[in-house]
Amino acid sequence: MITPDSRDMLRPPSRPPAGGPGTSMNSLVSATRLPAVLLRYRELLGAFVRRELKARIEGSILGRVWPVLQPAVLFTIYYMIFVKVLKVPLGDGLAPRGEDAVSHGWRATFYLITGILPWTALAESLSRGAGVVLENANLIKKIAFPSELLPIYQVVVYHVYFLVGFMLLIGIEGTANGALPAALLWFPLVLAVQMAFIAGLAMILSAANVFVRDVMQAVPMLLTLWMFTTPVFYDVAALRGGSGQVLAEGGLDLTEVAYVAMAYNPMAILLGMYRSMFSYGTIPFPLMALVKMTAVAAVTLWLGYAYFLRSKGRFADEV
Repeated sequence: MITPDSRDMLRPPSRPPAGGPGTSMNSLVSATRLPAVLLRYRELLGAFVRRELKARIEGSILGRVWPVLQPAVLFTIYYMIFVKVLKVPLGDGLAPRGEDAVSHGWRATFYLITGILPWTALAESLSRGAGVVLENANLIKKIAFPSELLPIYQVVVYHVYFLVGFMLLIGIEGTANGALPAALLWFPLVLAVQMAFIAGLAMILSAANVFVRDVMQAVPMLLTLWMFTTPVFYDVAALRGGSGQVLAEGGLDLTEVAYVAMAYNPMAILLGMYRSMFSYGTIPFPLMALVKMTAVAAVTLWLGYAYFLRSKGRFADEV
C-alpha cells in the first residue's frame, strides 16, 4: 500500500543531484529516446487525442463541421480583405496559369489557404500547448505519468484539423485544374517536419510556463509578431516589385530586408514548400530547404524534449 509518506519518497527530487538523470547532459542523451517513448505510450497518446477531439464536438450544434468551417471562415475573411479590398497580388507562380480574373482568384485562394492552414496549426498548438502542463496538474502529480505526452497530443490534435483543411484544399485543386500536382508526394514528409518543429517549441513553452506563468500570456503577442513577419497573407516577391519603394525609409528597403529574412524564418520556409506543391513545376520544390528544415526540426524537437526532461522533475512542486 502506498502511503502519503511513501508517495513523497517516490516523487522525483525538486533539484536532482549532479550527475543524476536531471542534469543537462543526461537530459540531452535521454532526449534521443523520444521515438521509443512515443511508441511505448502510443495507445495513451491516441486516447488523449480522441478525448480532445470528442470533447470539441460534444454539445456542439455543428459538431464535425467545425474542422472544415473554421479554416473556411478564416480564409474568407482574409480573402475579402487582402484580395477584394486591398487587391494585394498573391500567388502569381501558382496554377491555374490564366490571366483572367477567375485564374487570379484561384491562385490567391491557393496562396491564402496554404498559408492559413499551417499557421493556424502552429498558433493553436503553441497557444494551447503552453498551458497544457498546468491544466493537467492532477496528472503531473501522479507517479510515473509520461508528462511529455501533454504538449505532443495538443500538436497532434491541431494537425488533425490541419489535415481536414488540407484535404479540402486538394479537393479545390482537383476542381480548379482537373488534376493533382505530382509534388504533393512531398506532403507527408513536409507534414512530419512541421509537426516535429512545432512539438519541440510546444515542449519548451509548456515546461517554461510551469516556472514563469508569464510565458502563456506572452505567447499570443509573440505569435502575432511572428505572423506578420511570415508571408501568410502577403507575397513578399510581389511587394518587391511594387510597393517596396514606398516602404523604403532612409535608403533602406524594408521589403528587401523582409525578403532576405524569410530565408531564416522556419514557417516561411514551410509555407514556401506547400505553395510550390501547387505550382506544377513553375516554382521548383525546394529540396535543399527541406533538408535544412528537417535538420532544424530535429534539433528543435531534441532540445525541446531535453529541456522538458530537465524540468519535469520539478513540475510536481510547482503546479
